[in-house]
This record gives sequence, C-alpha cells and structure tokens, in this order.
Amino acid sequence: MSQIKTVHTAIAALAFELGVGADGQVTTEAHLLPAGEFRSMDGRPEDCDAWRLDADIASRVIALAASRKNDILIDFEHQSLYAQKNGKRVEAAGWIPRTLEWREGAGLYGTNISWVGDTAQLILDKKVRYVSSVFSYDASTGAVLELLSVTLTNTPGLDGLEALVALARENFFSPTHEKEAEMADEKQVAALTVERDTLNTKVAALTAERDGLAVNVAALTKERDELKVAVDGHAKEKAEAALASEKAKKETLIDDAKKAGQLIPAQEEFAKSLPLAELTRFLDTLKPVALLTRQAEGHGGSGTGLSDTEIAYCTRMGVSHEDYLAAKKAG
Repeated sequence: MSQIKTVHTAIAALAFELGVGADGQVTTEAHLLPAGEFRSMDGRPEDCDAWRLDADIASRVIALAASRKNDILIDFEHQSLYAQKNGKRVEAAGWIPRTLEWREGAGLYGTNISWVGDTAQLILDKKVRYVSSVFSYDASTGAVLELLSVTLTNTPGLDGLEALVALARENFFSPTHEKEAEMADEKQVAALTVERDTLNTKVAALTAERDGLAVNVAALTKERDELKVAVDGHAKEKAEAALASEKAKKETLIDDAKKAGQLIPAQEEFAKSLPLAELTRFLDTLKPVALLTRQAEGHGGSGTGLSDTEIAYCTRMGVSHEDYLAAKKAG
C-alpha cells in the first residue's frame, strides 16, 4: 500500500497590473500567476527555493477551480478575507466563471471575466490598477496548489502582507479545516487498507485457482499421453491384423490358382510379391494350363515330353503339344 504524502501548505500573494485591450476597452482576462519558477521582489518565499508553476501543476489548479460550484469572486482590496475582522460588506468587482487558462511561457490566466457595476470604468480610468492573487503552495517544493482569492487593489506592495496571509490561513486553513483534512487522510488510509486487504484476498484466491488449474493440466496431460499410447497400440494391432488377413487371402488365392492350373510354380514367387488387389487382377488374366489341370484331376501328363514352362507356353500361344514337339525336334 502506498503511503499518504503529507503536504506542508503555505500561502502567498502576488499582483499584476491590469491591461486595456487593443480596442481600448477594459480587458476580460487577468494574469494571475507567472510560469516557471518565480519569486517576489522582497525575497519570498523563504521556505523553499522558489514558487513553481508549469503545465502539469496548472492543470491540477485549473481542475480544482472548475470543480467548484460557484464562480470565482474578484473583490476589492481582499475584503472577502477581512470581512470577519472589519464587518464590512463584501462587494464583487467581477466574476471569473471558473475558467482558468494555462498559457505556455506566460502563466495562469483568468478568462471570460464579467466586471460588475462601474468596475470596468474604474479600470479604464486607472482608479484601480492591479489584480492580486492569493494562492497556496507546497512549502517543500514550491509547487502551486490552489488559487484561493482574487482581488482588485491599488496596494500590491508589502504593506499588510503578513496580516493578509494570516487572514487567508484563517479562512482557508483553520484548525477545523486542518482537522477535517487529517480525518480525511485517516479515512483515506483506512479505505486504502481495506482495498489492500481485499486485493490480497483476491490474489490468494487467484493463486489457489492457478495451482488447481496446474494440477488439472498435469492430469489431462497424463491422460492424453495414455490415450495416445492406447490409440497407437490399437492402430498397430489393426495394421498387423490387416496384413495378416491380406497374407492369408493371398495364400488362399495362390493355392486355388495352383489347383485350378492357372498358376505354374515359376510364377508363384512373383504372385506372392503382388498386393492383394493386383494379385487378383493378375490371376483373372490367366487361363488354366491343360497339363496342370489334368494333374489336378488325376490324369498323368508326364508322357508329353514337355516341361511345365513349355506346357504353359503352349497353352498361352494356343499351340498343341504335338506341334510344339515337332517344331522343337525340327529346330
């Protein structure tokens, strides 16, 4: 769990002179804070090297202002800070409709200002000349934290500055306010602790689920390997059975062909080398050899004077034994 960073907050005030637009009309924007690292002419700040404002810091200040329900009041001479002390009425010199704008290289501006009553004429007549911003900042880094107050003034110098800062701290950082901030921090720490514990529980559950899945994967892998062995064994048995069956069928066909006088001994080895389908086609093309047929039927054929091969040749060629013998003797 990340720890809550404690920010030591301080308050400062700066002033910029109001300008007049190019058309001679009073401006509807005001330069509130400069860009970069900046200090006042009197040597402030003392608690850090310089105040700092860049695009990233400004984006948080702008977002904080935009989140407010009310527009930003521009009063006269910081009266909104002095009201509880002097009892005077706070009068609006103008309003910034929560529209703050960062301008690179220049700083933070209030825009779309609507001036109230005769304020615009007072500015044109230079009866009021400066806009002063009160802001909080991180005392350790100097980073601007929040725009607290905006006022029109003719005394942008140091007179009464310490009192002004004290009043701002009273208004915006009272003991009650700081107590509430501490309570908010404690609530945030408690909420983050609960979130951490919840995440730890989820991590433990996911770890257990992962380990369970690993066991299941191991079991399934073993089952897959056993099935593969069984399938391979079955396939081997099936292939061996098929070969045995084919061999038996071939032997039967060859025996039958020999008995029928289709196949002579000289052809037997060739016939055995043929696959079953080719052997069947081969045997279908053969005609019974007469001598072998007679021998199979019990008639002797040894008196022909011909060899088995010659008898087979005579049968194939359609030549009688006598003609073959005569041709053989004449040759």
